[in-house]
Amino acid sequence: MRRWLFGATVVGLFAGMPVGLAQRAATQVTPGSGFEAVSVHLVDPRVADDPSRSSLSSFPTNLFTMRGVPLTFLIQLAYNVESADYISGMPGWMETQEYDVSAKVEGDRQLTLEQMRPMLQRLLADRFDFKFHRETKMTSGFELTVAKGGPKLHASEGDGKPFAQILSNRLDVGHMDAGHIAGMLAHRAGEPVVDKTGLTGDYDFTLSYAPANDPNSSLPDFFTALQEQLGLRLESRKVPVEIVVVDQVEKVPTQN
Repeated sequence: MRRWLFGATVVGLFAGMPVGLAQRAATQVTPGSGFEAVSVHLVDPRVADDPSRSSLSSFPTNLFTMRGVPLTFLIQLAYNVESADYISGMPGWMETQEYDVSAKVEGDRQLTLEQMRPMLQRLLADRFDFKFHRETKMTSGFELTVAKGGPKLHASEGDGKPFAQILSNRLDVGHMDAGHIAGMLAHRAGEPVVDKTGLTGDYDFTLSYAPANDPNSSLPDFFTALQEQLGLRLESRKVPVEIVVVDQVEKVPTQN
């Protein structure tokens, strides 16, 4: 299954979901919060395997575009879901059938993703008849704690926006609190991470580690690097994860 991080750069998209959902977005979409014009098309399966087609517009934007991605990713964007692993009850096609989406904001407004989420939720409801409910379950994961010797994080300066970049051998983070950091670490740890550090404030850091399955790297493994470079630990625990359970969804979108 492809992970939809688009160049492995995350700019406030899923930067803080230690338990699957960063916040409880309202199920009901505010009336009148739709786009001025929307175009949704199924991608021909013969070209769907070309990863170079996949793209997502940057934010803020007046024209939201998403090419060559499955409906699971649109749900992730609309409801701030960290991973498709936190969506259940999906029909099989939801992770394989890809779509091209173009949605124009009314007027000249440039919207952030957070501002656009209610509109994406309405798009899902209108075009895919998407309905869902939420459940919380206990699953294998990690608690993020402070290692012996204390944290080695650098406090952020100024009022910059949170950002993160995940590479095969490095994680760059800026202006993030411990809860958001836990969400970023989950991407590399492969399981949910819950913040138990008790740390306050925002932090900047670069974490360097050996790429997965690279025994010849001179860098430490991810878990060792986390403790040595940041003074933090990931301890295996059962953690609560809030998931989106799909109740109803249509594969073919309504007409444009």
